[in-house]
This record gives sequence, C-alpha cells and structure tokens, in this order.
Amino acid sequence: MLNFTPLKEDFSQIEKYLNSQNNTFCDLTKGVRFIWGKDFKVEYAVIENTLILKETALNYQNAFYYPIGENVDFALNEIENYCKEKNIPLTFCCIDNEKAVELSSRYPFVYITNDRDWSDYVYSAKNFVTFSGKKFSGQRNHVNKFNKLYPNHEIEIINEQNVTEVLTFIKTLNQESTSPSWSKKIEDENICNYLENMFALGQFGILIRVENKIVGFSIGEKVNNTIYVHVEKGLKEFEGVYPTLANAFAKTFCTEEIEFINREEDCGDNGLRISKLQYHPIEIKQKNIVKVKTLIDKITNPIYIKTDRLEIAELTEKDALRYFNLYTDKEVNKFWGYDYREDLGDITPTPEWFFNFQKELKEKGEEYSLAVKLNGFFIGELVLAYPTFYNGIEIGFRFFKEFQGFGYAKESASALINYVIENFKPLSFTAHCFKQNINSKKLIEKLRFKLVNKDQKFYYFKLI
Repeated sequence: MLNFTPLKEDFSQIEKYLNSQNNTFCDLTKGVRFIWGKDFKVEYAVIENTLILKETALNYQNAFYYPIGENVDFALNEIENYCKEKNIPLTFCCIDNEKAVELSSRYPFVYITNDRDWSDYVYSAKNFVTFSGKKFSGQRNHVNKFNKLYPNHEIEIINEQNVTEVLTFIKTLNQESTSPSWSKKIEDENICNYLENMFALGQFGILIRVENKIVGFSIGEKVNNTIYVHVEKGLKEFEGVYPTLANAFAKTFCTEEIEFINREEDCGDNGLRISKLQYHPIEIKQKNIVKVKTLIDKITNPIYIKTDRLEIAELTEKDALRYFNLYTDKEVNKFWGYDYREDLGDITPTPEWFFNFQKELKEKGEEYSLAVKLNGFFIGELVLAYPTFYNGIEIGFRFFKEFQGFGYAKESASALINYVIENFKPLSFTAHCFKQNINSKKLIEKLRFKLVNKDQKFYYFKLI
C-alpha cells in the first residue's frame, strides 16, 4: 500500500516532478505549496518514478492530484488500492478539463464539479510585456500615469539585501486588501514566511520605490514555459501601481521561452475578479474535482422487489430485533466473514447498534443491506458489497437456519441480481464463499456464477 509523507518545507524529493508537469495550475508550484502549506494539508508518495499527491482542504479530504511521472496507470491503480484499503472515496482534485475527460473514460461513473472562485487566470506573457493593442489601452494609460506622477520611481530585483524592507512593508501596509477578509491575517503571516525563504525556494521578484519608499512588490517563480505570480502587493494611493508592477515583473523575468503568465485565483473576491478580467486572460483554467462513484452510489431510490413468495426491501427499525438475532446467530455467521465483536469490543451489542451499523455502511457506500421477508416476516438478508470503481459489485446472503433449504435464498438473490443488472448495468458481478461452506458454493453456482479463482480460504465466482 502507498505510504505518504507530509509535504512541509522541503521539496527536494518531489521538485523534479513539479518542474516537469505542464498543466499550468498554480497549485503544483513550490511557492503555492509553501505559502498555503499549513492550510491545505498535502502528503506525497513516489512510486515507479511517479509522484502522487494527496490533499485535504476545506471542502474535501484525501483527494488526489493527477499523478506526475513515468507510470501514471500504475499510480492510478495504487491510488485505487489505497482507497479500498482505507475505505475512503476515490476523489481527484485540481484536475484540468483534459484530465477530467481521461478520468471519465477510465471510470464508468464520475461526478465532476468545479468552483469558479478557484480557477486560475492564465495570460499571454507577450501581452504583459508590451501591453500593446487597443484592448490594453487602459493598462498602458495607468502605467503612463504612474510614470508621469512618479518619474523618479525605481524598480529593483528583490535580493537578500532588500528583502527585509519588503517584510517591513507588508507589516505596515494599510488594512485595505483585495483578499477575502477571512484570510487577510493568515495570508500576511504566510507571505512573510514565504519571503524569508524565497531564495531557498528559487523564487524571484521585484519591488518599486518612490522617493526611496517601497510602494509595491511582486514575487513568483518559473516552471517550464510559465511564470506564476504568487504575491503582488501595492499601495493603492499610488495610482497605477498594480499595472506598473505587472508590466515591470513581466519585462524583468519573461525570457524568450516564457509563453504564459499565471496570476492565480480571485478567491471569489468581486473586485479582484474585475481586475483580473481587465487584463484579458487567454484562459480561465477550471480546477475540477472528480469524484469516482460506485454502483451503490447509483441507488437513489429505495429498492423494493416482489417475487412469487418473497419481498426484498430496505431494512426498517421494525426489523431491528430480527436483524440483531440474525447477526448474533453463531451458526448462521460462522461463514459470514465478519466478526462484529472486533468493532464492539467490550460493548454489549444491541438491536439499535446493528441497525445503525448497516445504515452507516449504506450511507458510506460500502455495503447495501436488504431484508428478505416471507409474509412480512424477516427471514434473511441480501447484501450488495465490495463496490469497485469500475462499476462492479458483489452479492452476499444469509438466512435463519429454519428458513434454509426452501429455495428462498435462490429466489431472492436471483431477483436482486436481475434488478441490479436491469437498473444499474454492472460491469462485473461477483461472489465468494469459504471453501468449507458447500451449501453456499452450490447456491452461487445455481445463480449462474462461474468459479474463477481460489485461495487457501475462499472460492471466488463471477457472473458470466
């Protein structure tokens, strides 16, 4: 199984992968990872020369970036296995539209969302260097006005000698901010820490002075053909300072191989959004969240099936006592494969615990339990379990001893299998049983499952 290491301030193990990726998202840069490392928890694993990043943020947990490296398919398989072992949903974050299509092709059932607030603004580097053309007349006018108002201003590259002045500038900025208010204090603290480490991280920047006073600065980094602007701060009373910063930064650092400038998100701030749009992005790059769903996730309406003799339906609280009796019957459960005492420990089991346990498994999408009833009387259980990310499912069953041998298990299981095939079209339908459980093996074979594998404990079957 994958072993993840928290990503902190040392990027030495993953730097070559970050530098090789070309999806142009700011999230995969050292600067962003450093600035927001305390707020967006990222862990990494490297396997088969491929980087796997796992992130926990405000609106998702344990979401994976698209693997970067030589063996993406192998890495995706390992991510799937990790999620199965941990019983967590398979979720991908920061996925561009092209990769979202690839994941949709790989997995039969996905749910894709994105939040406009977190889309990256990507621009032509050439446009920022020149501000030429009619559509950039506003930016040129602002720069010209700044030059006219402050003809003796100076532009300096930030270095180890003047970076302390930039830190002081941040701490003395007026309280106006283009950032959402909830993040202002955290942002300033993070930026100061980033500035103190910028040279070790390979970052670069400029500052602007007016009469020897810093009035603005900008810092970023280069990855392949893109420059990322991570921080840009200026005093608004110096009219035109922001367009001047943007233009000067591009002129200073956009060499011939640089095609794009990524000025990152607007975070939902309306003023910042208007400003970013005025620079005419060539792309507002969506960051998709791709949630891989399973067959159990497709079950949105309560299942109800009626056969000649039986009813197959959702478990209700009225079934709790009978369900408790079924779960605690040692003879029935000796081949079930799950010992509830491992979860309960010293706690005395109750009907409510077992009922809530199956309800929780259903809500998590891990198992889907159904009651089998004869004339309204609970006689056994059918379970849809082990859903795969490739629309596969497994069926299980257990019945009270006194209701075995009458064909109820075959009748109800056959009806459920047909219902699932008709409504959810699984790509695989499987079953397994203990080798000692001869009756279960016979039943599975009567349901048209074929033996496909075995190990020391189990027979494994697949519906052909």
